[in-house]
Amino acid sequence: MQYVRSTGQTSQTIPFNGLETYSVIVTNSNNCSKTKNITINQHIAPIIETVETTETTATIITTENGAFEFSIDGINYQNSNLFVVFEGGIYTAYVKETNGCGMDKSVFAVITFPQYFSPNGDLINDNWLLKGMSEYPNAEIKIYNRYGKFITRINAKNPSWDGTLNGKQLPADDYWFISKLNESIPIKKGHFSLKR
Repeated sequence: MQYVRSTGQTSQTIPFNGLETYSVIVTNSNNCSKTKNITINQHIAPIIETVETTETTATIITTENGAFEFSIDGINYQNSNLFVVFEGGIYTAYVKETNGCGMDKSVFAVITFPQYFSPNGDLINDNWLLKGMSEYPNAEIKIYNRYGKFITRINAKNPSWDGTLNGKQLPADDYWFISKLNESIPIKKGHFSLKR
């Protein structure tokens, strides 16, 4: 058998060269020829580059675009890579190629800054804490009162605040925070309420 491809190659097999369509003429020992047109459908396997988060959204970024579906629970998939996240915590991003040609997953954290807490002993919102902060071992949040007095520091060793200073309950009021999660995430400032 002889093979003559539209690319000029004459071997029986050739490596993929990026062309999506080409033709090959096959000639047998009786000098009978047949032309075959070939179309290659390339499916890119997904690779998650990063997951960009805000307090309310997660956007899954892949290294290349492709025919992908996205999920943050591994069950419900969608065409959009943007998700609304209702609660801070640890999540897993999933991306699968729609033709079954690969899948990738990556763990990420969504940090939410609670707008209030009520340390009244009912075990509901008794501490001001950031869900998802465990993914940032060097994170630090400083809390101040409305006059700028430093109250406490939240970090890996002290992951929440119970509304006290030196063992005494602080009054219901607005308190301010400055958070630094890591070197690549901008410093965030905000405030929250302590309710009694």
